[in-house]
Formats: sequence, C-alpha cells, structure tokens
Amino acid sequence: MLKLLLATVVLIAAQSSAQDPARGTSSCGGLSGYLFLPSSEVIDWGCLRVQGRIDYIDQSDYRDPFLLLPFSVTWGMTDNFELGGEIPFYLDDPSDSDHFLGDITAGCGWLYETARGGSAIVLRGMLRLPTGVSGRDRGAELDLGASTSTTFRLFKLQAAASYVLNGGDNPFDEKIRDYMRFSMGGASYVSEDVQLVFAMDGTTWGELGLSGSGVFYSFDPFALFGAVRVGLSGREEATLSAGVSWEGSGF
Repeated sequence: MLKLLLATVVLIAAQSSAQDPARGTSSCGGLSGYLFLPSSEVIDWGCLRVQGRIDYIDQSDYRDPFLLLPFSVTWGMTDNFELGGEIPFYLDDPSDSDHFLGDITAGCGWLYETARGGSAIVLRGMLRLPTGVSGRDRGAELDLGASTSTTFRLFKLQAAASYVLNGGDNPFDEKIRDYMRFSMGGASYVSEDVQLVFAMDGTTWGELGLSGSGVFYSFDPFALFGAVRVGLSGREEATLSAGVSWEGSGF
C-alpha cells in the first residue's frame, strides 16, 4: 500500500509543468491550510494538491515516541469549493495491535465570503472514519465549523473553530462525546519564498498546544515545510513534523 501511494505521487509530479507554482499546503485532515492552523482559503478550481509528511509524536499514553506517515489529497472541485482527505499510516505502532492504518478522514471546504483587505470566511466539514485502533485513535467524528482571516500589513491573522460530534473513545472522559475544537494564529512571509506560521490550538476537553512552522516555496511546483508543536496540556507532549506538497492544475 505504501509503495503504491509513493509511486502515484511520483507519477503525478513527473507529469507536472515547471510553470505550475506551489501555492500552499494542507492542514491535518487534507483541507487547505497549515499543519496546525486551518486556513480561510480553498484550492483553485481544477487544481490538485498531493501532500505527504512524517510526524514524530511523543504522547504521555505511551512510553516511547512513535512515527506517523499521513498522505493527503486536496482537489478544487468547483470555484470556491474543495474536497480533501487524509490517510495516516503508523510506521511504529505504539499499541499492542500491530495495526498500521489510522483513522481516515474526508472533508470539504466552501469559501463563503471574501472582502477587501484579505478577509475571508470558509465553512468546513470533516468526517473521521474509525479505521484505526480503539484507544490509540479517536474513532468516528463529525467536525463542522468555520475559519476566518484578516490581513494586517504583511501579517495574516487566522482563526478557526468547530463543533465535533464524537462517537469513539475519549482519552479524557468517556462521558464526553461532543466538544469544541479551536485554533488561532498568524502567517507572514519573511522573504518571497519563505513563510513563517505561529499558532495555538486546543479543545474544550483539555488539549492545548503551541506550534511554529516554516514553509519554503523555492522548488516549484513543490512546497517544503517543517513544524514543531509543544503540548501545554493533554496527551500529546511534543510533535515534530516535516513534509512536502505538490500542486498542479488541469484536473
């Protein structure tokens, strides 16, 4: 399965034109954004983004850190509307089940409104399928929310919030099934090809973390990115991530 996915990414990249610029990355789950900060943008109509990354995760539930390899695809289905999905693979399964597949997610984003000055609102929905392992993965979830942004000089402020219906295993309290997820932060270009992103994200059941990342657009049509997240509360104590995304048009 992993070899087939890698071969698909290489084949798509080989058919791309050198004039196709890398326009961005995908957030967790496969919709447009940064790794820990959903954006108020959607991919252009007819464009396709393929992204892969590797996560080094240190969780309090497990004695040793583990590696996660998520692959995501984002497609501009129509003007102002995108579809996205993500498939995670555990390279080092921290549970006793030896099950390498995590929870698959699929979602959509609709650019509801734009205004002068870079302000925008995107309505987002995401469904998490319980294809992973109970206890290790969160299980079935329906995530409905929105993200917004505004630009101040060269700094883009962003915020997102969603209501989550949870049908899986809650690692904090089994009685809690519904909760809110939020993130806020900003992104700024420090040069023509380098973008820095800072964010805070969390949930109403006790998760909270601070993250910083950098995105490099020097290798069109690819974007390279790296991120670090420090958990202030919750079970994820630290996460290191690195990945690459490719974007082309005509799909």
